[in-house]
Amino acid sequence: MVPHKHTDNYIENDLKLDIFGSIKDKEIEKVERERWMGGPRGPEKITFKDGSSVIFKCDIRHYWMADNPDTPIREAIVYQIDKIVGLGLVPKTMVIDDVINNVRYNGSVQEWVKNASDGYQIIKMTSKEKKHYERLIIFDFIIGNSDRHLGNMLFANDNKIHAIDNNACLIIDKDEDILAFPDTIIDLFTKKPLRDIPHVVELIETFYKNKKKILNLIGKYIHDNTKLAQLMVESRTNYLFHMLKKKKPFPGKYLEWRKGLDAEAKKIKYHNHSLPS
Repeated sequence: MVPHKHTDNYIENDLKLDIFGSIKDKEIEKVERERWMGGPRGPEKITFKDGSSVIFKCDIRHYWMADNPDTPIREAIVYQIDKIVGLGLVPKTMVIDDVINNVRYNGSVQEWVKNASDGYQIIKMTSKEKKHYERLIIFDFIIGNSDRHLGNMLFANDNKIHAIDNNACLIIDKDEDILAFPDTIIDLFTKKPLRDIPHVVELIETFYKNKKKILNLIGKYIHDNTKLAQLMVESRTNYLFHMLKKKKPFPGKYLEWRKGLDAEAKKIKYHNHSLPS
């Protein structure tokens, strides 16, 4: 794992594009462990003596999925992207590599959401939660999150959605189809006119405005399939933004979206190859 800088707090509070930290300065009260099927070490809830808690996920490359990409880094980068675009739904997350009481904690830690229920237990979203959900659809589409389901959306009576479990994004497999995506985003744009979803429009514009910062973040920290991850994020951001500027209805068919995404990806490849060395 890349050497990391230790921060003063166990989870950063400001916008520093550094995904590494430490929990060594926190005194642990207890650790509650789970087991992943087929693996020796699963998620662990770590509760500190000050009453705060985090969920720790080990770097599974060191255990039972040696070919899997660096998932802790993906967890932490998603939190940083959330901060860059002002989504405000991903709990604070960072990568750690600490040894505490002779136990190594090498992976990611994410702030524990207290008194929360997952989406399977929610009968109906509030109007504010619905808006956050629509923004989360955009967010997951751009980062290529292939694992968003009701189990990793938490609700805690604060009119927000807490988006957890964010490691299945930014191209996990080199053979992944970067044009593939869930069709929930098509439903979003075909069921509502843009004037009724200004919060979605604003998020797309914010992604476009901060595109370079996000691509640089991916380039700095993602070690597996980096160029593919950057191409996916940039082409999807461009596609949404350019569709907004055309002021035409978004396509209602999945294959039309794929054609549009493919065209944006080819433009990026052509532009990059045309630049002087």
